[in-house]
Amino acid sequence: MKRIHFIWMAMVAILLLTQPAGASKVVVLGFDGADAQLVEQMLAQGKLPHLAKLREAGTFQPLMPTNPPQTPVSWSAFATGLNPGRTEIFDFLKRREGTYIPMFNAGEESSEPLLWGERNPLYLALIAAAAGLLLPLLLLALLKRWKAGVVVGVVLGAALGAGMYWFAGRYLPEEVPVAQNNRKGDTFWGLASQAGKKVQVLRVPVTFPAEEVHGTFFAGLGVPDIRGRIGTPSFYTSRLDRIEGENEFSIEVIRVDNTQDRIETAIYGPLNQLFFRPEDEEERYRLEEAGVPERIDVPMTLSIDPASQKLRLEVQGQNVTLGVGEWTPWIHMRFAFNDVISVRGMTRFKLLSLEPELNLYQYPVNLDPDNAMFFTKNPITWPRGWLQDLYGRLGPFKTIGWEEDTWTITTGLVDEAFFEEDINFTVADASRLMESLLQEGDFDLYVQVFSFTDRVGHIIWRLTDPENPTYDPARAERYAGLMEQSYVQMDEIVGKAMAVIQNQPDTLLMICSDHGFTSYRRGVNYNTWLVKNGFMTLRGQGSTATLEKLFDTGDLFNNVDWSRTQAYAMGLGPIYINLAGREPQGIVSPGREYEEVRDAIIAGLESYVDEQTGARPVKRVYKREEMYPQFNLDVIPDLRAANDLYYRVSWQTTLGGVPAEIMEDNYKVWGADHCSVDPSLVRGIFFANRKFTRTDPHIMDLMPTILEALGVEVPAGLDGKAIS
Repeated sequence: MKRIHFIWMAMVAILLLTQPAGASKVVVLGFDGADAQLVEQMLAQGKLPHLAKLREAGTFQPLMPTNPPQTPVSWSAFATGLNPGRTEIFDFLKRREGTYIPMFNAGEESSEPLLWGERNPLYLALIAAAAGLLLPLLLLALLKRWKAGVVVGVVLGAALGAGMYWFAGRYLPEEVPVAQNNRKGDTFWGLASQAGKKVQVLRVPVTFPAEEVHGTFFAGLGVPDIRGRIGTPSFYTSRLDRIEGENEFSIEVIRVDNTQDRIETAIYGPLNQLFFRPEDEEERYRLEEAGVPERIDVPMTLSIDPASQKLRLEVQGQNVTLGVGEWTPWIHMRFAFNDVISVRGMTRFKLLSLEPELNLYQYPVNLDPDNAMFFTKNPITWPRGWLQDLYGRLGPFKTIGWEEDTWTITTGLVDEAFFEEDINFTVADASRLMESLLQEGDFDLYVQVFSFTDRVGHIIWRLTDPENPTYDPARAERYAGLMEQSYVQMDEIVGKAMAVIQNQPDTLLMICSDHGFTSYRRGVNYNTWLVKNGFMTLRGQGSTATLEKLFDTGDLFNNVDWSRTQAYAMGLGPIYINLAGREPQGIVSPGREYEEVRDAIIAGLESYVDEQTGARPVKRVYKREEMYPQFNLDVIPDLRAANDLYYRVSWQTTLGGVPAEIMEDNYKVWGADHCSVDPSLVRGIFFANRKFTRTDPHIMDLMPTILEALGVEVPAGLDGKAIS
């Protein structure tokens, strides 16, 4: 009998040890783009000791990403437990409703009136006049001097009213920009917060503006630089030849004359969205004549000392001297729209060379924590003052959502050594932030996403693949190790977290990533394939597209004959049918014709062979109803082409371009990707310090798993299922 009792107790103990439910705290660390196959390889080689301990004591499984396996798409599913058809974050880009023009999918910018908008001068003048009339009237009424009160009140009210009318008309904008997050669905941190759990959420993609929670929140990918872009570095140079970037994002190349000892230049700031909003050319001329700037810049003086080989920067009273190869500390500056309204930013510089040319790099201007006016409606953190608190304790760090500079290296203006410096700087700050907050322990749920593993993958992975068109043996020998180094850094961060919580046996630690990686050797121009196979018709030559064209003119697809076009591609794999009743010039009838066109495109793309390699670039073309059980018919693309290993949708297809050839080699430094690859080929990672028995976890499953571990009710109808 005692033996039976002992066996029963042992079984209960085993069950308790292997069940994840009932954690007092949950810590979730995400590493964007951490690839399951590379992690398994490095685990086998003994290069990831902390992750190996997690695997031995708990769980390691490859984690299935969303379809498509893209950063904003997968992290949105992670946050909500919903498939992309329901979050409506299904690609980096989507078409603007009622047009054929692409726009960013995760978020968009609009504007709203400040106070009463164009009536601000009148209403504020009336309020000031009323205050000026009533205050002396009430004060003098107490002394029973009514007549004097009326006279003084009228005079003071008129003066204050007139003054306020002038002030509001001159200094207050009618509208202010407002950012909107397009992700749909309740987040697990939001539900935990509503249940009374204290949460800390940091740098999760698609979380700008910051969300109000019971706890603290630091927004991630989506936080713009000072110019409202994903990131805009500047490059000050005395080179006379034209410098052209290879990537689709803009880098400001600013010419300077290094023959002078003292150079007057500027730090480019935000577009003047508050006061420079011309509706036509006549209004633009009027604003320019009135001296209203289209962009707000900050003057900067550069002084060269040839003898010491030093460069001195002077910016708004700050003086910094640099030698070649040195970085400045953070430099803070005020971009003034007028004498009352300004926005504060901060940046860092690196002096790349003084001779024979001056080359000075400037990191994108990040938003400073002290921005009481311009960005009030777009907070980076919750509470709004939490960022200032973090800065006060830890010093300055990057606030931009896309923290690592992947833009400048793709232009050839800097090399991998520069890229490594920026990565290490970013990782150190993010790790320091995590350690500080974990040690404080003021949370029930802690979530932080690190992005450096993804950025290193995009730039360095190519140097591990001798068949990549940009593979260079000399560069590979010197820099290919950065790929593994980034995973070692990930392991070290995990080790720091494990050290903090080692005396907290009830804390559930989970490590995850949103997708994996593959080398990007060849690109598929899907619109070109559509043209050559009769699904799209052009007038004249094919088109090329850039983000500048998208931002500044919206003039894309301008040579497509929509009256003879059945389908078009836009984004990182989506294909839209030119459907009658939905598209502005749709010609494909819903029903039978719609299905015939889709089936023909699927059959053609899945059987297409790359003549250069003999491989099929497209592993599968998915219908939207095959990917998502529920979706918005007017939003979700009709098809998605998923690439096989080593292939990706071309750069031009992303923005609707139609180059001459269907296939092209990828000669860009951005030499590895995942965005348009079939999700089964680029799995992420899932580790935990407890045993989870399921062998097929999906990133959507983490949301209900976390809620269950916290003891918070899991909503019905999720696409994800708790891992147990």
